Amino acid sequence: MKTITQALAALLCAGAAACVLTGCSNSGGGTAQAATLAPFKEVAIGTDFWSVATPPPAGAKPGDILHAQKRGDAPNGAIGWNVVYVSEIQPGKLIYVSGEIYYPTAAATALRDVVLWNHETAGLGDACAPSRRSAVESGHDRVPAIGALLAAGRVVVMSDYPGLGLPGPALYMAGQPNARASLDMLRVAQKFPDAKASARYVMYGWSQGGQTTMWAEHIGASYAPEFTGLGAALIAPAVRIRELTLNSMTTPTNAGYVISTLPGIQAYAPELKYRDFLTPQGMEQLPALTNGCFDIWDAAAGVQDAYVANALVPGSSWWNAMTAVDNFTPRGSMPFAIFQGTLDTTTPVALTQRERSALCAAGSAVDYNEFAALDHLTVVGEAAARLPAWMDSRFKGQAAASNCGAR
Repeated sequence: MKTITQALAALLCAGAAACVLTGCSNSGGGTAQAATLAPFKEVAIGTDFWSVATPPPAGAKPGDILHAQKRGDAPNGAIGWNVVYVSEIQPGKLIYVSGEIYYPTAAATALRDVVLWNHETAGLGDACAPSRRSAVESGHDRVPAIGALLAAGRVVVMSDYPGLGLPGPALYMAGQPNARASLDMLRVAQKFPDAKASARYVMYGWSQGGQTTMWAEHIGASYAPEFTGLGAALIAPAVRIRELTLNSMTTPTNAGYVISTLPGIQAYAPELKYRDFLTPQGMEQLPALTNGCFDIWDAAAGVQDAYVANALVPGSSWWNAMTAVDNFTPRGSMPFAIFQGTLDTTTPVALTQRERSALCAAGSAVDYNEFAALDHLTVVGEAAARLPAWMDSRFKGQAAASNCGAR
């Protein structure tokens, strides 16, 4: 999610095409050591890695890898791969999804625990997929704290989510399909012998990735029971799409976010019609969704009457669909840390506090951290500085701090 348009677009998209697979100056140790791959195809640099025309074959299983391609921009002392893998994004529906895996180049002396990153809003075009972008953008690691996590000996994995990076509709903010694809990256990690990935993981997500993380906690024990989740962290989490959309509809400058949300929900519920939500002026903005990763935010910012009357009221088709996406509750299966800025207008404090209350009620220990004068973007740095130590404590089995009893 995003309304801080120029700053966040610069952070997420600058240098998107540079250094990803070419081994340029940021490559560090990422290209220094060959890896021993499991029996699947390694695609050479220069090949159209993302051109996947066929569905997974009969007998394919979630986490199976179609092919992998070494990245040239892994952090120092690490190796990185892009992967195309199988995910069961809905019961019985297998598709190919793209993602990334990073692990230390040094030989492992024991199994390495896994950190699962769930990414923020990236745009809807395939070129906007995180795996197609540089690991460092505008001087910042694209994945918060990845260098520290790799230096601590962790394996770091992440999914692009269904339809982003590969053919097919992007299921932006659809929740469960993205969580399934994310959890399947734990299975992918098991297929890299040099990674020596354990079955223990901690996950974290920013903005849209907060929804993915919450959904993954909800389904993890049933969808991926072979793995043990030890904790999860939320950074400015965008969890309940109906309430977030209602919040954004009150401000004309957020029309771009609202419009960009609709295709992902429609991909989840194909019976939905744009005309039931958008006025003709709003419909005119739809082509901007494919013009760059974030052009829609600027293009739609001046639209004063983008929504039809009663577009999102109880009983409307879009209300029902978004309610279905939001219809899950925490399991209380692991401790959480939450990082929220008080100046965040994209995911307001009140909505994040609601998720904190739900997690506490489910029985999770929740360490809720609120930062004055920080917003949806600037809170990420504060979270990145604190998360490696918090995750290390989870892997060590230490008791998790909780302020659930505090207001």
